[in-house]
Amino acid sequence: MGPALTCIYPGCDRPVVPPNQAGGPPSAFCDREDHNALTAHQERKRLEAQGG
Repeated sequence: MGPALTCIYPGCDRPVVPPNQAGGPPSAFCDREDHNALTAHQERKRLEAQGG
């Protein structure tokens, strides 16, 4: 198995959740409920507005 992937939420370095046994695409986020596509987008926009 390859190297562990990390969550794509800005600033997060936790590992992504394992793939669902039933199939489907692998997750790009960790097990924190607040780390998802919507909140990651909002955080990137917030950081961009701050100039970071």
